[in-house]
Amino acid sequence: MSQPTIEDARSALKKYWGYDDFRPGQDEAIQSVLDGNQTLVLFPTGGGKSLCYQVPAVVFEGLTIVISPLVALMQDQVDQLQKLGIRSTFINSTIPGHEVEQRLVNARNGMYKLLYIAPERLATQRWQAELPNLNIEQIAVDEAHCISEWGHDFRPSYRNIREELSQLGDQVRWIALTATATPEVKKDLLQSLRFDEPNVISGGFKRPNLHWWVNETQKKRDLLINAVKKGIKLGSGIVYSNTRKDCQYWADFFTNKGILSKPYHAGLDSGVREKIQNQWISGEVPLVVATNAFGMGIDKPDCRFVVHYSMPYTLEAYYQEAGRAGRDGETSYPILIYKKSDVDLLKSRILRSYPEYEMLNKIYMALCDELNLAVGSEHEAMEPVDYKAVAKRSGFTEREIQVGVEVLQRLEILELTDLYRSKVGIHFLVSRSYVRDKVDELESKKGEFLDQLFRIYGPPSFADFHYIETQYLTDKLSINSNQLRKALRVFSEHDQILKVKYIGEKPLVRLMNPRMPNLHIDQKKAYHYRDVLLKKLEYMDGYASTQGCREVYLRTYFGETDARPCGNCDNCKYISKEKLGAVTDSDIKKVKEILMSGAHDIQTIQNRTDWDREKLKQVIEFMQREQVITRVEEKKETYKLS
Repeated sequence: MSQPTIEDARSALKKYWGYDDFRPGQDEAIQSVLDGNQTLVLFPTGGGKSLCYQVPAVVFEGLTIVISPLVALMQDQVDQLQKLGIRSTFINSTIPGHEVEQRLVNARNGMYKLLYIAPERLATQRWQAELPNLNIEQIAVDEAHCISEWGHDFRPSYRNIREELSQLGDQVRWIALTATATPEVKKDLLQSLRFDEPNVISGGFKRPNLHWWVNETQKKRDLLINAVKKGIKLGSGIVYSNTRKDCQYWADFFTNKGILSKPYHAGLDSGVREKIQNQWISGEVPLVVATNAFGMGIDKPDCRFVVHYSMPYTLEAYYQEAGRAGRDGETSYPILIYKKSDVDLLKSRILRSYPEYEMLNKIYMALCDELNLAVGSEHEAMEPVDYKAVAKRSGFTEREIQVGVEVLQRLEILELTDLYRSKVGIHFLVSRSYVRDKVDELESKKGEFLDQLFRIYGPPSFADFHYIETQYLTDKLSINSNQLRKALRVFSEHDQILKVKYIGEKPLVRLMNPRMPNLHIDQKKAYHYRDVLLKKLEYMDGYASTQGCREVYLRTYFGETDARPCGNCDNCKYISKEKLGAVTDSDIKKVKEILMSGAHDIQTIQNRTDWDREKLKQVIEFMQREQVITRVEEKKETYKLS
């Protein structure tokens, strides 16, 4: 079969996505993949990275493997592709073993165009055994910055990708993609992926429509309220905060002020999070107050402002989150509100996030005990872990357990996955024939429920716990989650024919090696990443405190050497105003006298003052900021006295 061309790719783009042509850079990246080049794509947030491997996947005859770090991101991508009619699936640690087997068989039989997989899965025996049977044409490494310890989201398993896929021949095409690669990250990931002569395609980090703004203040609360009131007049927005408590408080606060707002954080049920996300995208809810759990993979072009009420730890995270504003190219505002003590607070958190060896060892032991693992025994399957129970065993707080587990993950002692959707596990304690007899014996409604349950869960649930997503179950059974729990309680506690387990926000954990008598770690390796994070925090602080152009600072950090002042950020505006001179009392008086007779448009004000446009804009902006005047009509730029 002849190799697909860029015209084939353009036809696929039109057929599945409905676009007539590619964005700048996308066609170059796709052509590079079609030509068989090792390709690195550096596009900013919202730059359309996913299409650079999804379009080739559609036109290739074989399978595309997408290595992706987040369960939530995989689920979102696969859902979107399936809605477009593109056959795709994913494999990660939330999928039961028999389902993984089935999806791999389907992949072998050519049923999918794209298969998303978590990097940790590449090392499993099941994957390695199946790898030679798959007709793989393309490997896409998404969020490739995770390869590098200099990346803001370092993932050790990413460094083993090339080794785990060493069986693949040279004919397989490789593409790596990221939005946040500094020069160090770029060098590191190219070495790790063994890209010898890569074709590097960069969309650049310039976002001319974004007006980067930073406010240093002790009155963060007042500034946030003011920023949201102004921003919401332009359109939808996001407020980022570090704590769930803040998210709930501010969502309630703004809703009570007439701005419909919803909180979004990992403590909410996945179905609730999905609903809020969809309401925000549709515009039904104009404001979301969220932790950094919100935003990954979300495509909303007309977000007009992003306010960071809490300073992020790194510029990579900040650029990615703030960059969710203005994806449609229209003027939008990423705003950072901070005070100097915020930096000290983040620094102390980083230091606390790297417990000493004795504490790590105790957490490791308590975790192994909670998982019922004896010394020397292997841990084959991912299991949900209750941090509260581990905390009780160890004498530490739940937060300290969480921190310790995350460090153990980075040290590749264990594998950790946060569940994206809640699940219900069923294990039948009786035989299949007994269940069938019970179905016939019970009154119709109860018997029908048991029969449906029996058919949905199938044979695997008689050997062990078999988990199915709560949403899928309630949809199939046409009941809500409370009704489901009540019904299952009857069958488990009264009839005693099954056991039930619920998995919600509990993380899934698997030890990657047999249990050790005592935790053995490389001390230097353990605390190296802490030092990297402290260095990154210095750069974040530098962005907040720089007196130069914000965009130049960002672009220089990401390795661009030719950045010029943007003219739009707060510092550029301030420098411009300094050149024009300060707004005087007589300037304000002049405009006030004109507006005493009523509202006037900006052209009328200019005619009466005889000022040039820059001078007039400076005075108008100052008077608006001081709430002396108010804008009453957007298009005509009409103002009145407040």
